[in-house]
Amino acid sequence: MANERKQQIIRTAAKRFARHGLGKTTLDEIARDIRIGKATIYHYFTSKDELFFETLKWESDQFIDDIKAIFNNEDLAVGARLLEYISFKENVDQKYKLLYDLFLQLLNEDSFETEKLILKNLMNREEEIIKLVLSSIYSGRIEIMDESLPNFVVVTSWGSFFANKLNNIINEERLLKVKELMFKSLENLLS
Repeated sequence: MANERKQQIIRTAAKRFARHGLGKTTLDEIARDIRIGKATIYHYFTSKDELFFETLKWESDQFIDDIKAIFNNEDLAVGARLLEYISFKENVDQKYKLLYDLFLQLLNEDSFETEKLILKNLMNREEEIIKLVLSSIYSGRIEIMDESLPNFVVVTSWGSFFANKLNNIINEERLLKVKELMFKSLENLLS
């Protein structure tokens, strides 16, 4: 029951933080949203900042679970899973608004050390998934995978997301071509 309540607070806080940001969200509002007293939130979290960081970690876990689901989808060929992974990030700003905002803060150098650690952890976990996938796909075609290759895929896929945002301003029709270009580049690199 206690863990369920804590998760309920985190999920509710995630919605509130995504809509209004850390600065404009109060613990009173979060408590009111789930019809509990503010003291109940303090039973689980020492501060609004701690709740915010736990919310970021929770959203990171959800993001990683979605990536794992993409790569565990045996109905798709492995190359199609890679393409799905790249496509998945095209809507990260809508489904994972807190992570998206966190990346923007990092680019603006407005993030706290805790936020940077959360992003670092997220990207390291994502990199481990990509490493496993690339090892399974290309085990017969490449003898030793360069340790930087999974990192390259993760960083480039995030870069592709932001590039698509910029490209969408210029020409919406190019969106698909950017995704395909990244996938073809990866195929060429590994062949």
